[in-house]
Amino acid sequence: MAATDDWLQYWNGDVSLYVGPRHLEAHYEGLFRAVRPLLPPAPFTVLDYGCGEALMAPRFAAAGASVLLHDAAAARADVLRRRFRDHGAITVVDDLATVSATCDLALLISVLQYIPRADLPAILGRLRTCLKPGGRLVIGDILAPDNGVVADVAALLRFGWREGFLLAAIGGLARTLRSDYGRLRNSLGLTTWTLDDLAGVLDAAGFTAEPLGWNIGHAEHRRSLVATAR
Repeated sequence: MAATDDWLQYWNGDVSLYVGPRHLEAHYEGLFRAVRPLLPPAPFTVLDYGCGEALMAPRFAAAGASVLLHDAAAARADVLRRRFRDHGAITVVDDLATVSATCDLALLISVLQYIPRADLPAILGRLRTCLKPGGRLVIGDILAPDNGVVADVAALLRFGWREGFLLAAIGGLARTLRSDYGRLRNSLGLTTWTLDDLAGVLDAAGFTAEPLGWNIGHAEHRRSLVATAR
C-alpha cells in the first residue's frame, strides 16, 4: 500500500489528531483568520482541497463565496454532505474534472505533508485546471526539512495555552503519540519541502509562487505561500 493510501485510511477512520472539541474549533477559527485577507471580492468561488472537517466553509459562504469542498477520504466527504446538505452555497465535489476554470481561489492547507513528493505535480495540475486564469492557490502549513516533532509539540502547547485547552493538549499529546497518527508519522514520516523546491514544482505546473509573510496554521515555524495561475 502506498503512503498516500495509508494516510487516506487514517483520515477515513476515527481521527485522533485533535485533542478535543476546543482544539478543533480553534484550529479552524485560526485558519479562517489567516485566509481572510486573501479572499477575493464577493462574489467568488473557493475550492478547499483536502478540507477535512471544513468548519471554515460557512464563514466563506457568509463572505460571499460559493464553496466547493473536496476530500479524498470518502468517509469524510460523506460526513460533509450530511453536514451541509441544507446549505445552498456549499457543495461537496468528488470529481474535480467537473470543476474547470471556475474557481477564483483554491486552498491546500495542512495537506502537503501527507502527499508523497512524486504525487504532487499531478495534484497541482488538477488544481490548475480548476482555477480561472489569474486565480490563486494558497498552500498553507508547509513542513520544512528542518522542522521536527519537538517544534510541533511546542507550537501545540502554545496554541493550547492561548486558546484555553492547554490541559487537554498535554493529555492529548500522549494519546496522539500512541495513536494511529503517531504510528503512521513514525513509520511513513511526513513530506517536507523547502519553499524554493516547492516554487520550482509550482512553476512547472503553471503557477508563479511567492511566500506569505505569515503561516496559515497555528505553528509559526511552518510556512505558507500563494501561487498565481499563469
